[in-house]
Amino acid sequence: MTPARDDLSQDDGLLWQRACDGEEAAFAELVRRHQRRVWLVCRQYVGGDEADSATQDTFLKAFRRLSSFDGRARFGTWLVRIAINTCLDRLRRRKRWGQRVDNGVGDEDDPLTRMPDGAANPEERAMQRQAVARLASCEEGLPARQREIFRLRFYAEMELDEIADSLGVHVGTVKTQLHRAVHRLRRELGEIR
Repeated sequence: MTPARDDLSQDDGLLWQRACDGEEAAFAELVRRHQRRVWLVCRQYVGGDEADSATQDTFLKAFRRLSSFDGRARFGTWLVRIAINTCLDRLRRRKRWGQRVDNGVGDEDDPLTRMPDGAANPEERAMQRQAVARLASCEEGLPARQREIFRLRFYAEMELDEIADSLGVHVGTVKTQLHRAVHRLRRELGEIR
């Protein structure tokens, strides 16, 4: 039986307390629980090439700031906020140094490229690649906030309230922006489904 989400949050709180008391195994368990989600968030912001490094930086910052976690949000939400800030810092540095931001199109780890194809023939695979590229292109055309919420919801698999907490906005704002993003993508993609 899988524990309920609230049970995991309570467990996270206990693990956090033990980690604050210096128990390394407790922090290691927190990392294990949240590593995938943090990596997915980092992947969406900085791309596959930097996601591992950004994830590591996120957990390092979290470890150094364990005592600053106040428990108002879930521990996982707090980690995602650190991940977002870490990635935004990296993007600012890239911009300052004039480096190109890779949108990840064509990257093997990109969730968009992992379309189930069963026994797809070369023509079907080519059509799938075109559809993925078209979705990525349309996604880049979304306003920044809509794109961010869309990616957190569908790629990082975050709940709406977690997204709202992470971004410091109301859940209603998240719902509205997500709704607009999904409908805009549906309209732009048209026949591709």
